[in-house]
Amino acid sequence: MANDPNDIMTNTSEELDDEQQDRTQKTESSSDSTTMPEGQDTELEQEEKEEAEAIEAIKKYTEEDDLGRVTLSSIIGGDILQSKFSRSLVQWFILVAILMLIYTYNRYQSQQDIITIDNLKTELQEVKYNVLTQSSELMNLSRQSNVEKYLKATNDSMLKNPTTPPYLIRMVEANP
Repeated sequence: MANDPNDIMTNTSEELDDEQQDRTQKTESSSDSTTMPEGQDTELEQEEKEEAEAIEAIKKYTEEDDLGRVTLSSIIGGDILQSKFSRSLVQWFILVAILMLIYTYNRYQSQQDIITIDNLKTELQEVKYNVLTQSSELMNLSRQSNVEKYLKATNDSMLKNPTTPPYLIRMVEANP
């Protein structure tokens, strides 16, 4: 990644090393070309020492992992988030958060599907009962006795029950 905190700190410490080398070369070249009074020379040396100490402190701070010294104030103050261990886990925390969101979404969707399935089962059961009821009513209305009652009720019909039994027609097979 281009914005990895470890790369930034490594680059920063490398830049500080380069700056220190440039200053050292400048002071060596300036001390070679011109002679300074001793008071200024010691001041420059003292400034260089302070810069070197500051650079070493920055390097130590960026390279050192303060995970061993975890206190309540470091947690509340947020200092624990600047340790190497915490910085390396940021991507994992983001991944876990995304996976939790996906899991929650899938769980919600499955619950919605279960509710829909239950509603459809109830509706199907009601439709089955209605079909069964209508089928039994139709069966009852289509019985011969009920049809006769209906036809008697309407004086308009010429249909009546036969008084003679039906004839059975039998076929005789011809023998060749």
